[in-house]
Amino acid sequence: MAKKEKITLNGQPVGRIKAGWLLFKEAFRFMWADKEMLWLPVISLFANLILLGFIVGIIVVAALALSPEFFEKYPVEYFFIFLAYVAGAFVLAFSQAAVTHLVFVRAHGGDATLGQALKKAFSHWWGLLMWSVITATVGVILRIIYDRSKLLGQIITSLIGAAWSILTYFVVPAIVIDNQGPFDSIKKSAVVFKHTWGETMVSNISYVGIFMIAHLLALFSIMGIVIFGAVLNSVPVMILGLIVAVVWIVGFSLISSSIAAVLRTLLYIYATEGSVPLNFDRELLEKMLVRSNVDATPVPEATTHQNAVG
Repeated sequence: MAKKEKITLNGQPVGRIKAGWLLFKEAFRFMWADKEMLWLPVISLFANLILLGFIVGIIVVAALALSPEFFEKYPVEYFFIFLAYVAGAFVLAFSQAAVTHLVFVRAHGGDATLGQALKKAFSHWWGLLMWSVITATVGVILRIIYDRSKLLGQIITSLIGAAWSILTYFVVPAIVIDNQGPFDSIKKSAVVFKHTWGETMVSNISYVGIFMIAHLLALFSIMGIVIFGAVLNSVPVMILGLIVAVVWIVGFSLISSSIAAVLRTLLYIYATEGSVPLNFDRELLEKMLVRSNVDATPVPEATTHQNAVG
């Protein structure tokens, strides 16, 4: 295996974890320039609630129409799990598709609106739906194997699930930016991940670690407020703590999901085009991606993606 080149920024050597933190900060700055993308998780939340209510309605109707013996004879619960997986995966993919378009346009010097991003995502609804069905099918199969396996089988299925998530990390950008079908997008995602595997993993480790620490610190502080209110027997203080908790959880979800989509899209753009997005730290991205075993040239069959801007 070829030895990785050291990362040097401004003439100083920088570890890959620190470089991942710097990449995270750049993605946050990139996201903050388009605050409208924070509305997408809000829209997704309401869409999930609506679809979840619809699925619960189907379950209630099925429970009233079918006999208990039918549920005992057939594993109907997996059908409902499948529906929930498809609904959740589609809403998530749709939101990611809209963020992908916002980031892509800004990375090429444009400034897309929220309406344009939603329109772009809707234009790919069939591919996103088919992708949701595929990933839901894989998820249900792994769930069935997991439920019926012993410890070793459960560990193996968990590893397979993690590998599937990694290899399909760039599916949505491939659908939106390159107009790929769901199966071709899975292949393209695997190729792009192979091209940027180190940076994808490091940036995500940094991303997860940063938000985990922030989340734990915030929850610890909020718990302190609630406990303080309980000690004082003060209902207003306890209510304040609960309100702060709700606001934090919602805000945390909005920002973390948006930054994850930004990072995914920026890495995809660089890997497929071989060029640094505008308004982004060129030296940081180039030094992170230029390695002795993976150069900065675009992945095979890369395009200029000009059709994705419109």
